[in-house]
Parts: sequence; structure tokens; C-alpha cells
Amino acid sequence: MPLLALGPHIFEIAPLNFQQIERETEALWPAIPRFGGRPGAQSVGFGEGRMTISGLLFPDEFGGRAEFEAIRETQGKRRPVMMLGWATTGAARVFGRVVILKVSDSQTAINAMGLGRRLSFSIEVKPHPGDGRRGG
Repeated sequence: MPLLALGPHIFEIAPLNFQQIERETEALWPAIPRFGGRPGAQSVGFGEGRMTISGLLFPDEFGGRAEFEAIRETQGKRRPVMMLGWATTGAARVFGRVVILKVSDSQTAINAMGLGRRLSFSIEVKPHPGDGRRGG
């Protein structure tokens, strides 16, 4: 069963899995100076609404290396992709179109081919500015 889709990339239990999603939402309220009193505040919109998907792969045992590297290829195309998440009920949560900002990994327990047998990763995305969605 799929857990998350980031464009054409499907995160499942195996081979490509994730363990955590961090979301950041921010309402912007800059201070407005007032003569003789405390500053006021005015809502001017929302912050970027970044999300970080992170996980741990064991590619030699369960696969997933090629699927993970394919995310970098999608990032290199510099185009927004749709992000969907699934709950246990089977209903999809539409996060909307996002852009892939950063893909990072750390490989340890290096194998004979010079690749990590343990690969921890993080993928940072934010809503595409043309999506028209508000807030988180």
C-alpha cells in the first residue's frame, strides 16, 4: 500500500520508505509602528510552508537506492510535482503541487562497491507558488 507520492515517486513499506514528515507553517504578522503607543500588527499572509520527508533505507537488503536517486533526477528537472499522502482508510490527502528544494543523504557501512549499506535521507519541499493554496 502506498504511503506517500511525490510526483512519480511512490513511498511504500519497501523498497522506498520514509519514517518522518516535518511540516512548518507560519503566519506573518509584522509590527506596525504607532505614534505614542505600542506597535500594532497586521497579517500579511503566510510563510513558505516547507515540509521535510526523512527516512532510512537499507538498499543492499531491501532495495530502494535507484528509487531514491530517481528523486534527484526529478529535482533536476526543476518542475513542480503533485504530493499526496494516504491514510490507513485509503483516503488520499492532497498536499498539492510542491517543488523539491533539497535532497540529502548520508551513507554508512560502505559495501565493496563503495556505496552505503545504510542510507539515511531527507527531502525538503515547499508548495509551488503558483498553486494558490493558503497556509498549511
